[in-house]
Amino acid sequence: MTRDRWIQLAAVVTAVLCVLGSTLMVAPINQQRVDLQIVQESRFGDAPEYALLAASLGTFRGIAADFLWYRAEKLKSEGKLFEANTTAGWITTLQPRFGQVWVFQSWNMAYNISVLTHTQEERWNWVKKGINILRDEGIVYNPNNIAIYRQLGWTFFHKIGQRTDDMNTYYKIQLATEWQELLGNPTEGATKEVAVQRFAPIADAADLYFGQTLDTANVRDPLTHLYEVHPKTKELVSRLRGIGYEPNQECLRDVGRILMFQRYADPRELTKAGEPFLDKRSGPLYTMMEDPQYAQTFPQLIQFIQAKVLIEDYHMDPRRMYNLMEKFGPLDWRHAASHACYWGATGVEKAGKLKDKTKIDVLNTDRQIIHAMQMLMNSGAITFNPMTNRYDSVPDPRFIDSYGDAMVEANERQVTIGWAGRGNTESFEQGHENFLLRAVLYAFLYGDIDKAQGYYKQLRDLYGKKPHNVGSGGYTQSIQDLIISELRGDWEMTDQVARPLIESLLFKAFRDGLAHARYDKFQRFLETAQRVEQKLIEKKRYDNPTSQSGQGRLISWESFGQLLGDTYVKYMNSPQYDLLERAQVYRNSPLPLVTSTYPRFRTAVAEHAQAIGYGQMADQLFPPPPTPDTDGEQAPAQNKVDSDAPTSIERK
Repeated sequence: MTRDRWIQLAAVVTAVLCVLGSTLMVAPINQQRVDLQIVQESRFGDAPEYALLAASLGTFRGIAADFLWYRAEKLKSEGKLFEANTTAGWITTLQPRFGQVWVFQSWNMAYNISVLTHTQEERWNWVKKGINILRDEGIVYNPNNIAIYRQLGWTFFHKIGQRTDDMNTYYKIQLATEWQELLGNPTEGATKEVAVQRFAPIADAADLYFGQTLDTANVRDPLTHLYEVHPKTKELVSRLRGIGYEPNQECLRDVGRILMFQRYADPRELTKAGEPFLDKRSGPLYTMMEDPQYAQTFPQLIQFIQAKVLIEDYHMDPRRMYNLMEKFGPLDWRHAASHACYWGATGVEKAGKLKDKTKIDVLNTDRQIIHAMQMLMNSGAITFNPMTNRYDSVPDPRFIDSYGDAMVEANERQVTIGWAGRGNTESFEQGHENFLLRAVLYAFLYGDIDKAQGYYKQLRDLYGKKPHNVGSGGYTQSIQDLIISELRGDWEMTDQVARPLIESLLFKAFRDGLAHARYDKFQRFLETAQRVEQKLIEKKRYDNPTSQSGQGRLISWESFGQLLGDTYVKYMNSPQYDLLERAQVYRNSPLPLVTSTYPRFRTAVAEHAQAIGYGQMADQLFPPPPTPDTDGEQAPAQNKVDSDAPTSIERK
């Protein structure tokens, strides 16, 4: 064989070996691409428009995306919002697996475009679009990209949950309405255990009919499986279809509206024709809900639909929601911070599957979860009446311990990914110290002195010997002095600011206690208001017993009983509060309070009743209290029949 033949043979063998070697490297390289988020896997597959553009433009996609990006910014600056949105949509179509494009587009909608609109409805629409594009599209095509999860959680936390946007209250009301229609209100007034138990059937339905998690495909048709497990649901679905409903989100939200209407509206409204919640379709739906033969079947179907809607429409995993409630507490899904927690925790979990854990994103997402716990402690207890759009949120001590749990978990994760040190631990500790201060304050104000003492001990043990506290003598004072110091620092406790603080506690006593005949709540808020007033007066006397101006001036209220009466009259005279709610408060009020204040608000409530069409019922809603010359027939009902109601407002 000639020398040239040997060279040719060697070249062929080398080429074959190279081809074989490259073939063996394909699988590891593809896995690395996934691990490093160079390409993402999606169980949904590519939509036709994505595949078509990728095939037709090839390597020119990047140039086209750059041009469209410039075009979208120009249109936005010109105020052409719809054109800008359409153009930016083409960018995400060109680059569906580049996570930052989705983040940019979502931010542009929720923050930039929304503020250029003029009505609250328009602004909320753009905020929702910013949420939906990440939740419904970005995450679908980039299921392990933590930056997308972090941005989604941040939009809930910051744009809706905080007060930086002047229309944030409207956002909160819209979010609360949407999720109360979807899930009801399973956490209000419930302990963590009860709230988790109420949500459990939805998580169980998700496991049973749709697979263990969102990442697990279920080969069986969920509805067919439901019929097999609960045969009577097939008849119920057939009847629903007969009145124009499918077992989907529309049906679920109409059921939710009816339940809200039953709970919050005057029962007489249920019989009126043309009511928005009882029209030609929802009227028969209401009849089915009240049919005794479906008393057990209807909840089984609703739990199935709730799981279906969460998974298919909201891309949320009911089992993960349940697990977070078990871990952190009774998350109220009407609250923006609960969604921030969910998407943050999901992002951290997904990123844990990757070799490149994008450490700074994990750190920032962990912080977001911690801040969500803080927000829930500060405002996690929601009182919401969707009929009047009354939305209130107050501190929820149930989440005090959850903050510490989230911080410990975040610290452990930083160690795992090799990102400990670098000032992260110190940052977490500073936040935790400030949080514990708030925990002491809230536990004290809400009447749990033992827990307040426990949190104060934690403060002393963990941070009392830190240099910034040793020098200032921090945490050496009594808990009462610490409370006064915190109140003073927050509200600069002048008379003008101290009174609204105590009045807010009394308003909570009326609206959360008496309105629902919860005399335990009424008494707790009453005692807390008394305690705060006493401590403030004592502190002011200690600071400056003679000064007649500024910080040292004494509160001049003659007695707590007078303050209570004045606040009660102020509430009854306030037309912004629902008349029927005030009537309920009145009927459940202690007789001494009613007797001493009735003349001061009877004219105002009568005029309000007249203005809204209840004029002839004013005396029935607010019957005059009994006097020595009257029998008991006109007394508020509670004062006659409820022996557990408080009957004294004397100061102890």
